[in-house]
Amino acid sequence: MKKTLFLITLCSAGLAVAETVVPMTAQTDLNVTIYNDDRALVRDERQVTVSAGINELAFAGVSADLIPQTALLSGKGLTAREQNFNFDLLTQDSLLMKSVGQTVQTEYIHPATGAVKTGTATLLAYNHGKPVLKIGDRIETSYPGRIIFDRVPENLRATPTLVATVQADQAVTEPVQLDYLTKGLAWQADYVARLNADETKMNLNGFVTLTNRSGIDYNNARLQLVAGEVNLVHEAYAEARPMMMKAGADFAANTAGMAAEALSDFYLYTVPNRTTLLSNQTKQVALLSGSDIAVQKTYELENFFSVYNDEVKREKPEIYLTFDNKQENKLGIPLPKGVIRLYRQDAGGQTQFVGEDRIDHTADREQVRLKMGKAFNLTADMTRSDYRKLSEDLESATFRVTLKNSGDSPAQVVIRQNFPDHYDLFKQSVIGKTLTSNRTEWTISVPAKGEAELRFGVRWGRIPPKGKKIR
Repeated sequence: MKKTLFLITLCSAGLAVAETVVPMTAQTDLNVTIYNDDRALVRDERQVTVSAGINELAFAGVSADLIPQTALLSGKGLTAREQNFNFDLLTQDSLLMKSVGQTVQTEYIHPATGAVKTGTATLLAYNHGKPVLKIGDRIETSYPGRIIFDRVPENLRATPTLVATVQADQAVTEPVQLDYLTKGLAWQADYVARLNADETKMNLNGFVTLTNRSGIDYNNARLQLVAGEVNLVHEAYAEARPMMMKAGADFAANTAGMAAEALSDFYLYTVPNRTTLLSNQTKQVALLSGSDIAVQKTYELENFFSVYNDEVKREKPEIYLTFDNKQENKLGIPLPKGVIRLYRQDAGGQTQFVGEDRIDHTADREQVRLKMGKAFNLTADMTRSDYRKLSEDLESATFRVTLKNSGDSPAQVVIRQNFPDHYDLFKQSVIGKTLTSNRTEWTISVPAKGEAELRFGVRWGRIPPKGKKIR
């Protein structure tokens, strides 16, 4: 069988091209879109002068966490031929390692006389922070003086740099845009809710917490935030950019000066003023605010007992706060996921922390449900009695739940209970609401400084058809 060999040859221009450094001072515009999952899309525009033909442009000061396969350089009349991301940064260690085998200068200052002795040496090796020098006929492993370099080794940069070989149709000076995805930028929403005295209304303020660990500063940037779970293929990002650049405009709501709009099936928030986000900095920006939002406080017991257990059980109900995210409730804004912290004033007028919970992304007209903790003044006791084995596959028992309230205000306690399949409730002192085929809910009002009871019987197993007598 005859085999054919294909040889692909890459060549830029045949001749070496002088590199043109495009510094951050040439930046004319900067846009940063940050996602929830430690990703950001950077659109960096800089003024560049190119000559007709092949040019090598070095964009200095890009993110150290730049994802190389997502970088896209574009400009009028420019065609990108090759891109290289150089992230080997200039440090003392990298300078020494890159100079192994090279001739360096040495300088020794006598500690007693101050006399300066200079010379040359060959850097033979650099291991574990210690250079090995050949000075004349001897080898030095602990040279007491300074090592001086006359140049920076090739491809060693002071800042992360993207080097692109481009072909220009003509000599021109114009803006060139570099787009890329980067790690190291993240944001989350944090909310502060202040409850009124009777905990029926609240004021809500939301803040965006931005974190920059990408290794560079973003100066005077137009900042946008995407809320939602954007799918990422970690091995390849080729499909990510077109989706992220797509914007919709079927929704617009004003938050605390921050505009929100639909972005495909996500939400895009735009910070109203340009901002600077420094390297290794955390910054908070106002997101939204609302006042006099109606809230409802409930006390809940979830799967408080088991029909198979005859032990007396005591529990304290969980406290939940719910509110509707809709315009009729003076809100109605897409809420990014984050933590809501609850505060209220004590009798002396001092603000006290009373709980926190994490919410998921919450769209307009959805309900928010916050868990505050366990009730102090409420207790619930459950006892099982009159258990009977009615047949081989049918059992029954009666239950009593006693709710006690030692507080000064009445309370409503919601009890939700799962039962075995094929169950039947009878003798209910408070008629429950059937939620699913094996789940029932009761709402019990408990007076201040008082108590209330829920009594019911339940049969489970193979329930006989209606009208048929149970033996």
